[in-house]
Amino acid sequence: MGAELVVGIAPAKLYVADLGQRAVVRISGRANCLSSMPFKQVVNGLIERGRRAFTLDLSDCQLMDSTFLGVLVGLNRTLGQVESAGGFSLYQPTESVRVLLDNLGILELFSTTESLGQAEAAESVEQGAAPDKTDLTRTSLEAHQTLIDANPENEAKFKEVTRFLEEDLKQQEAADSSD
Repeated sequence: MGAELVVGIAPAKLYVADLGQRAVVRISGRANCLSSMPFKQVVNGLIERGRRAFTLDLSDCQLMDSTFLGVLVGLNRTLGQVESAGGFSLYQPTESVRVLLDNLGILELFSTTESLGQAEAAESVEQGAAPDKTDLTRTSLEAHQTLIDANPENEAKFKEVTRFLEEDLKQQEAADSSD
């Protein structure tokens, strides 16, 4: 059974252009919890190679779920803590994505850019096998906690979600340890 069937929607397609000092990541489709793990792996890999500035091409991103947003905010924070910080610039976020960022009080964490420069993010990122359910739950929980840390007003929005994810994670870890 594919991961798409578990959540009901396919993960976004990710495309990367590594330009040396800067990298461009194009997100095409719906950036959901299934997209968040490959996105995090790609960005962390680029950070390990010394990239500090990222442009997110959101011109074809239909929506972002809260897990993906939390992962994005967490990565942006990581970059902000690094010497000669770069961070994420947003290129042409769709109206639905811009409204979501604004509603969660995190839009001001990102700069916007009017150009991709010389880059067309062309290299497709392979999504690989469906992520482990426990890893996906842990990533989603951390992402929601990050959104709450970024804006305390988000606690009311995600209190039930984080409680559910914490309980679900405990059950999964208990089941894993009894195997």
